[in-house]
Amino acid sequence: MAASTLAALGLAGTCLLFTYVLLSLVAGRRRLQHIPGPAWAEWTPLWLVRRQLGGRISRDLAALSKKYGSIYRIAPNWVVVSDPAEVRRVWAARGPWHRGEWYGMFKFNQPVHTIMSLTDNAAHGALRAKLVPGYSGRDVDNLHAVVDRRIADLIALIERNYLSARSGPLRPMDLAQKSQFLTLDIISELAVGQCFECLAHDTDTYGQIAFVTGSVPLMVAMAVVPRSFGLLQHPVVQAVLPQDKMAGVMRMMALAQAKAAERFGPSKKVARDMLGSFVAHGVSPASAWLETFGQIGAGSDTTATAIRMTLFLLLAGSPASYAALQREIDEAVRDGRVSGPITDDEARQLPYLQAVIREGLRVWPPVAGLMPKVCDTEQVVCGKRIPAGTNVCWDAISVLHDKYVFGDDAHCFRPERWLDEEDADKRRAMEQVQMLCFGTSSRWECLGKAIALIELNKIFVELLRRFDFSLVDPLKPFTTYDASLSIQSDLWVRVQART
Repeated sequence: MAASTLAALGLAGTCLLFTYVLLSLVAGRRRLQHIPGPAWAEWTPLWLVRRQLGGRISRDLAALSKKYGSIYRIAPNWVVVSDPAEVRRVWAARGPWHRGEWYGMFKFNQPVHTIMSLTDNAAHGALRAKLVPGYSGRDVDNLHAVVDRRIADLIALIERNYLSARSGPLRPMDLAQKSQFLTLDIISELAVGQCFECLAHDTDTYGQIAFVTGSVPLMVAMAVVPRSFGLLQHPVVQAVLPQDKMAGVMRMMALAQAKAAERFGPSKKVARDMLGSFVAHGVSPASAWLETFGQIGAGSDTTATAIRMTLFLLLAGSPASYAALQREIDEAVRDGRVSGPITDDEARQLPYLQAVIREGLRVWPPVAGLMPKVCDTEQVVCGKRIPAGTNVCWDAISVLHDKYVFGDDAHCFRPERWLDEEDADKRRAMEQVQMLCFGTSSRWECLGKAIALIELNKIFVELLRRFDFSLVDPLKPFTTYDASLSIQSDLWVRVQART
């Protein structure tokens, strides 16, 4: 074939490819052209990818909600909703919506799905039924005792290494790091019966924190273009990934696989921990280790964020609330209404503590990711026509800071709003919206909610009955990277023993 003919064919092929790409872009733009949004987001998902990598996606979405209203476009096939009532309707347990391909990142490039990656509602419900007994604690021995032991480890670490005398040198403690050490130690023991001992050694023993900070931002950005996940297996991509960050995830995967292998076969180990519950209820060997790996990561990061950011809000946002909570704890201890350590039932009887926990989760939700839902038929959301197959996401900050639901000061940390509201219907509406941070009332409600609330009920009482906390640098209190998961570091505090 002549060179001129080959050149002509090449040019024709290039033109056809360019035309196809252009027509695809135009068609994608036309699907949602009736919905407002940033100009570049009409044409390409790269606008959203850039925002994901920018480390402030939640704040970016909240700003767009103020500009465009209750629904807006952030990519050719993506919209965001900031109306709490519409979010609850899309997430409704018996609705026609299912998860989008975004959740595929939680498959961890394995041949089987996890509970976090399944998009089929029936398959998700079947697997969830097998996992619920373990997550609820019904099949787990000594759940409360494990939480108490690990909180005692944190107290011992503070007393050993981080107490600052009132007139002596400063011994600063990174509250962000120690919170995650605590939650990692708790979930590892509950999950597989082996505590990671991060608090005992005062180090990230399995590299989980390094993995989250080094890999999660990239994973979440790639999730916007789900087909890009296959690139993770390419040798070139593998070569440029931060190996020091990946070492931790490889150790955790190896641990999960080894622990799961012990539970199957003729000499299988039987234990009443969460992994034992999964196996007892029919979870396969391939799924058992993946669920264990996923729960350790998800169960530690989110609860750690709730602990450290609630304490931060008490210290920086409302010193009066800090004093009120400490006063409630002191009075309960004096009156004999609080044991040592406090029980979960006792904590639930402390109204100001419960208000602080609710308000902390509302003001700074641990998970503020896009969490897109998709419907296979055309729907109407916020009065706008939504074509079938569109990713419908939520703007967590705008939803949880909604002034109509929470009042004009919805952006403020004010636990009293949960105690002052006398209208039962209004309070119920507040609770329904606030609990969206756990996905409550949807088929996708957080499986770890019960364990997380036990940890929150206990930790603040045990710390504040013993110690006084203050920020080392109020002008730059911590560093945060918002990549759906909220990643904090360098939250340095002074800890002093109470007299």
